[in-house]
Amino acid sequence: MNFIANSRPLRTRFKQAFTLLEMLVAVSVMTLVVYVLYALFDQTQNALKKNAAQVDVNEGGRAAMEMIVRELSQMEVSGYPPVMDFQSGLVLSGSKSFHSRSTPNTTPLLLAYQPDALTPEGTTDDLKQGFRTNILQDFTFTSRGGLGFDITSYRVVNAENGIGTLGRYMASGSLHSTDPRSSLVNKTLAFNLQFDTIVNQPSESEIFQPITDGVIHFRITAFDQFGREIMATVPWSNPLGLNLQRLSPQGKPLYEVRTDRPVDGTLVQEEGGQTRAWFYGALPSYFDLEIGVIEPKVLEQVRALPPQFQANFLGQKINKVSLFRQRVPIRQLR
Repeated sequence: MNFIANSRPLRTRFKQAFTLLEMLVAVSVMTLVVYVLYALFDQTQNALKKNAAQVDVNEGGRAAMEMIVRELSQMEVSGYPPVMDFQSGLVLSGSKSFHSRSTPNTTPLLLAYQPDALTPEGTTDDLKQGFRTNILQDFTFTSRGGLGFDITSYRVVNAENGIGTLGRYMASGSLHSTDPRSSLVNKTLAFNLQFDTIVNQPSESEIFQPITDGVIHFRITAFDQFGREIMATVPWSNPLGLNLQRLSPQGKPLYEVRTDRPVDGTLVQEEGGQTRAWFYGALPSYFDLEIGVIEPKVLEQVRALPPQFQANFLGQKINKVSLFRQRVPIRQLR
């Protein structure tokens, strides 16, 4: 029996294999690469989701703004003759053509930038310290329609703690009648009755067509031909402008109104600092329109929180609110 001796060292015979240390290093490097790739993928996914959410907000906000601007720019005075206001004894220059106000039964949402900086009650002391508050207004206006006239109203409906859905409602009609008795009807008062019926619709009403959700800010402001805001507390001296009646929250006159010509509008200083406005046979030169919309994901998070925590949370997420603003010129002023 012959024995063949192999004098090669053991290390030489197994030089094709990996040592335990090499395996550990390889696995560690592979784990690090996988982790880096996963983190990069996760960041890319989050960026895509945020971009998609921002696109949704921008598209919804722009679509709503374009719709309102298109209809608001076609606003016209209703065209019915001057009428006596029985409460004030003043002659109004026509039937109601525009109305804006702070939406009733809505609570402003005070926004704090630091946790626990805002009291749950949202007291007046918080306002004095400079905390932000959103504004929810609604407005109603007239324009020409196929039947004779259209009355359109925009409002944030179903608002909870200052956040709701922007809705639209439009009614069309005509006061033309072949009945001989129609000549006995004061068409200005009849039109005002229809106008007020739409204004007085409840904010929870389902007749409002939803446009976009997550609206936290909705405001319209009137301006004169010189670009000055038309306010109840500031009587701009302008003989060529509108003849406006300005009232306190209690309905008392703040300034004298001209009685040698009909009154074009009534401005009431509301308790919250906003101005409630009516315009009759004349209109302002411009309107400034503002819409603030929250991203859908943040909106879900806000609505999932108890009301007393929503303000602090949203104050820290204020960068998730997109603000759309546009100035709308009115072609037909009178």
